[in-house]
Amino acid sequence: MLDEGESSSVIRVHVKERQIDVVGELVLKGEILDRPNWIAVNSKGTIAVSDDEKDSILIFDKDGNFVQELGSYGEGPGQLADPAGVTFLNNNELLVVDELNGRVEEFNVHTGNFLKSFGKEGNDDGEFNRPEGIFINDEGHVIVADCLNNRIQVLDKDGKFMFKFGDNGPGELEEPSGCIYHKNKFIVSDSGNHCLKVFNKSGKFLYKIGEEGEADGQFSNPCGLCVEKYGDHQNLLVCDSGNGRIQRFTMEGRFIGKTKIYLEGPNAIAITPDGRILVCDYQDKKIYILK
Repeated sequence: MLDEGESSSVIRVHVKERQIDVVGELVLKGEILDRPNWIAVNSKGTIAVSDDEKDSILIFDKDGNFVQELGSYGEGPGQLADPAGVTFLNNNELLVVDELNGRVEEFNVHTGNFLKSFGKEGNDDGEFNRPEGIFINDEGHVIVADCLNNRIQVLDKDGKFMFKFGDNGPGELEEPSGCIYHKNKFIVSDSGNHCLKVFNKSGKFLYKIGEEGEADGQFSNPCGLCVEKYGDHQNLLVCDSGNGRIQRFTMEGRFIGKTKIYLEGPNAIAITPDGRILVCDYQDKKIYILK
């Protein structure tokens, strides 16, 4: 279901459903996940998983072999408290949302070195209150779901505040958890309102996708999301966390598929260079492979 702007009109489009299959579990060798929270994959297939029980980031190669651990519990430089979203700046450098410390930290995934951090706990521009998801667009801008400040913040590559949206007016957000940027549009998991919201490149609200519920195309606490390339087409994959499933939509917001089996805690999703869809399940403490 796709609601255009603030209009009360609803467009319902019936399309043939394409099932999403859970084909297995990503076998990770050398380290056990305690509570995986978020996942990212770079162009070489290197996998980064934030573990908010370990308060660290676990790095695996494309075959699932453990490489190293980044960070440890604390408030100091390079330390973490309930790490959440992760995203690769490039094949060498990783940005990590340090949720309880209200900041973003940068690490080198090869050396394990802490490089820098930006932000602090608060509600001013460039400050965060329990941030969750993070995304890098093609221009190198850092997009952060500033969850308890009920907004999305956009920062430059050095972490300097650029603009924010969603904290008031049309398209107001309630505890957003995830955000991506695709073809000049921000797509936000508006978890508290149980829907997705779409904004233009300036942060102006355009329309919402879905509503609260259990039916196809409805949500309960949506979280991580990503864009799937399917031949010449692109689709949107969403972790419908409260309903225990992954849903697939066209980029215009039409429901076209879902997982059939129940997932305990799908929180984040990423796609590998070879096309595998990886889902981070923090309740089952596993990374599932979908197709």
